Amino acid sequence: METDISVLKWGKQLNTDTLLFGARKRRAACRKLAENGTAQVVPLLASALASPDEEVRSIAEEGLRNLKDPLAVETLALAPLFTNAELVNDILEELGHNVTDVAALGEDEPSQAEAAWRIENPKDGTVLALIPEGKFLAGEENLRVHLPPYYLALTRVTNAQYVSFLNDREASPSEMSEWIRLDSSSPIRPKNGGYVVDPQADDFPVVQVSWEGAMAYCRWADLRLPTELEWEKGARGVDGRQYPWGNEWETGRPRPTDGKRHPEEIGSVRDHPQARSPYGLYQMIGGVYEWCADWYDEDAYKRYAEGDLTPPVNGENRVLRGGEWRFGTPAFIRQEYRKSTVWRAGTLLCGFRCAKSL
Repeated sequence: METDISVLKWGKQLNTDTLLFGARKRRAACRKLAENGTAQVVPLLASALASPDEEVRSIAEEGLRNLKDPLAVETLALAPLFTNAELVNDILEELGHNVTDVAALGEDEPSQAEAAWRIENPKDGTVLALIPEGKFLAGEENLRVHLPPYYLALTRVTNAQYVSFLNDREASPSEMSEWIRLDSSSPIRPKNGGYVVDPQADDFPVVQVSWEGAMAYCRWADLRLPTELEWEKGARGVDGRQYPWGNEWETGRPRPTDGKRHPEEIGSVRDHPQARSPYGLYQMIGGVYEWCADWYDEDAYKRYAEGDLTPPVNGENRVLRGGEWRFGTPAFIRQEYRKSTVWRAGTLLCGFRCAKSL
């Protein structure tokens, strides 16, 4: 489902934080979305139910209660998977939807309702899921943290995407040395003044990328790296679960399958769909680590517990999140596990996924 440009514009205005006329713009945008009434606006209205602006919440609620389009109602039925807004079930009941029917994400092609929660980035084809505004349980202590809405990529950036970036940017040797390590183990190699990737590794996650290399790609694609808290919410949803799929290690842990790669081997970014997060994001743990935008601060979550969500302003290392299946020990790839590494290093374990602000 292609998202209407005007809907994206209203979504951006709905979440503006400008001091001058900010409240007026947010409310006007919410009214536009409410009047639209299609499936495309439902995720933004559902997200607005958690807005700190009381009038925005009221406009969003009224817009959702007045939905007429069956596809729009079906899209709203997915909202309980993504947000803890208590009003959603009440609204669904009022609209005649049986809330005892548990919605689920498809493992193959997304339904039209599921697609309405996603956008595709025109520059590089990255598909991103909306992470609605609201609180989630963060860290080992399950801190209640409120984040504004944002988009987070379904998958890590692939070798094919990174090669497109390198060729379009016509990266210089000095830039290449800062961005990615191309040794004998890399499927990316120079050819005829540009770069190519081994066809069998096209949709594998790009690895051996430095933090600078990840940032350079994001700037080129008009995207960004997620903050550490954004990464964590995308990985575990709102309920404080230990793993993307829930609290039981064995439920979603990938296992070797005859004729297929073992989980500890790097494969397609869409492998192991049973291990996706509540937002449908693939491989938030397992495979390779992922760069976040933040400097690593061992005590960051102590500040978050006090309500200060400002990312660290400096440091020696950058944050890596996720983990590898090969560790085999659940404690080391739980959602709250944090790791740091030298931010200019690009080891075999380093990949990344992109985020986008509304």
